[in-house]
Amino acid sequence: MKTPQDDRHECNAICLGGPCHGLLTHIDQDIGILLVPVPRCSPDEPETHARYRVTRERVSYHGHAEPYVALHWADPHRSCGQPQT
Repeated sequence: MKTPQDDRHECNAICLGGPCHGLLTHIDQDIGILLVPVPRCSPDEPETHARYRVTRERVSYHGHAEPYVALHWADPHRSCGQPQT
């Protein structure tokens, strides 16, 4: 029997820099640019996304068997508070 947890993907990537810095997520691709939803402080805030580049870099954390894929912020020229379109 499947449980809801069976459908969850374990986090395998971490955002570095930008508005999602430190956010853990799950990715299924090896190259390219991803749109990552920026965490909202309240449900009234509009949903925004930040662009992150998939890299070959890996980041290890104590207590996690596999290293995380490093996702580097792809829009460093933008202000963190500036909405993405």
